[in-house]
Amino acid sequence: MTLRSAPHGDAPSPRFPVLEARFGPLRPLDAGMQSRVYATADGVIVKVYRNQQGDHRTEADNLRRAGLGDWVIDALEADGIEALVMRQFPGRPLRPADVTRAAGPLRAVLGALHREQRGVVDLRRVRERLQRFRSALAAYPLEDLFDAVELPLERGLLDRPASFCHLDLWHDNILITDQAGPDQRLLVIDWTKSGWDDPLRDLALLKTGTLDLLAPDESLRLALEFLPDHAPITLTRYRAYLALTTLHDLYWLLMNEPYEFDGQRAEKLPRARHVLARLPALP
Repeated sequence: MTLRSAPHGDAPSPRFPVLEARFGPLRPLDAGMQSRVYATADGVIVKVYRNQQGDHRTEADNLRRAGLGDWVIDALEADGIEALVMRQFPGRPLRPADVTRAAGPLRAVLGALHREQRGVVDLRRVRERLQRFRSALAAYPLEDLFDAVELPLERGLLDRPASFCHLDLWHDNILITDQAGPDQRLLVIDWTKSGWDDPLRDLALLKTGTLDLLAPDESLRLALEFLPDHAPITLTRYRAYLALTTLHDLYWLLMNEPYEFDGQRAEKLPRARHVLARLPALP
């Protein structure tokens, strides 16, 4: 979800009479695969979901669980759509130049988020993903990435308590204000995919989706600062989830944007192998 303030061209306002009667005219702000986002003149954001699966209420609940309930105004059904209504954040998505100064606030946000635990990580889903990735990506030499996940998985090293995770930590979902110093503010948005998982999977997604805006060595140095410790088992789990995230990205590209696959593979694989080569795994 995007809560930034930049207008989205000169597109006409949508026809949502019930919503507009309550919140005022809606101006198109941003659009993605799962939702469309509109803004009002009074600083209200309306996120309209493309499906009809209750994601507006799911995201509102996840925002409250993450301690961000003050941003939620309402989750409602009107005008034939499902919508999440929020206050507008006066920031923009991270750019490469923002990543280093955002790291401290992000560590605080994720540290607090990951403290809440429930049950254990669902490794059945990890195995299902691996099977699907192996089938789709069989033509490509990716055995080192599969080994990085499968070996610790079969040894039981990924059997861990599950924490509440964001699970979509790419840079467009991290908003920051332009002010430096104590007046700087940061907000993590788009909580639709959030759930219970290994916090190191969340941190792997943060690296591939945000920290990799930086050069490889700087990205890895910063990524290691997010880990709870640097014990061998922690680094082994982190390697596994970084490899799994890369395999997922390659699979998604092949299935959804095959014309982008070769170019993205040439960029993502060296990044992943850079990490595998530098982080030790348990023998």
